[in-house]
Amino acid sequence: MKGLFVVSKNVLGLLELEEPQLGDYDALVQVEACGICNSTDWKIIEGRFKKGPFPILLGHESAGRVTRIGKKVRNYSVGDRVLRSRLYDKDISISGGSSRFGGFVQKAVVTDVWARKDLPYNSFPHPQQKVPLSIPPPQAAAMIVLKENLNYLKKTDIQPGHALAVVGTGPAGQSMTMWAKFMGVSPVVVFGRRNRWASLFESLGADAYVSGDDVPPEVRKIIDNGGFDRTIEAVGSNEALKRCLWITKARGRIHLYGMPADDEMYREEYESDPRVFRSPVQEAEVHDELVRYVEEGRVDLSRWLSHVFPWDEYQRGFDIVKTEKPTKVVLQIT
Repeated sequence: MKGLFVVSKNVLGLLELEEPQLGDYDALVQVEACGICNSTDWKIIEGRFKKGPFPILLGHESAGRVTRIGKKVRNYSVGDRVLRSRLYDKDISISGGSSRFGGFVQKAVVTDVWARKDLPYNSFPHPQQKVPLSIPPPQAAAMIVLKENLNYLKKTDIQPGHALAVVGTGPAGQSMTMWAKFMGVSPVVVFGRRNRWASLFESLGADAYVSGDDVPPEVRKIIDNGGFDRTIEAVGSNEALKRCLWITKARGRIHLYGMPADDEMYREEYESDPRVFRSPVQEAEVHDELVRYVEEGRVDLSRWLSHVFPWDEYQRGFDIVKTEKPTKVVLQIT
């Protein structure tokens, strides 16, 4: 079988590797699609996040079908469509290879954490849950970001009546804006670098959009009156965190969702501010909620896909992510 690896710094390639060995609680998955993360995947490729050793198997937004189950598996059946199948370092049969996080591969593994009795459920940060077969694989892969962001927003203890600032215009900032409006939060103000995103965030329900230093009067009024109750840093940079500190109330809370590169960790003086929090993401808690929204037609998963390519066009997909900053690029795996 093949996997999509960072062969060396800034070089991608499809490499041959052996199928993973299953444990008693594992199920083998034929991976059908995997999304490209707009943030961390390129940082890994550039050697700026979770470095080697090379070659590194990428992918943490996978969807696929179960083809075989271990003897103690109780909660997966052959034919189920599941999320977040992956390989671990031990599964990489290429000399010196490693996995970060190992979803861009033809065959991967999910673990039945519900059946295991020797560890707590949340020891797996992203339990690999099932989705209805009516959801196509690329759309199923897109669910992962939406689940993460809904769960993270709830961890901020945001309430109707709070003023929310979202700093960042990528998929995380976009979906958190949508979820905030689902939850009745107002105002929701998005801070970005360029005006090109203003109409998109208006369509998602944002009450205002700030482009660079061009702060409209209604947003300036919030800041002058003390600032925002909750702010989400959805970029992973010191520049974004510095802006969060400027616009947030003295008794407000700043939640770090962005993942900074290893060569640009948050400055200690910023991260140590008592308003700054990093909450764990436990997306399993909102899985059924998102599935219900999809089935009710309240969330259109196709809206969260900008490009779908066959996986042999991986370079095209990754280049688009780097240059165009799309909503979501998914590669279909054959």
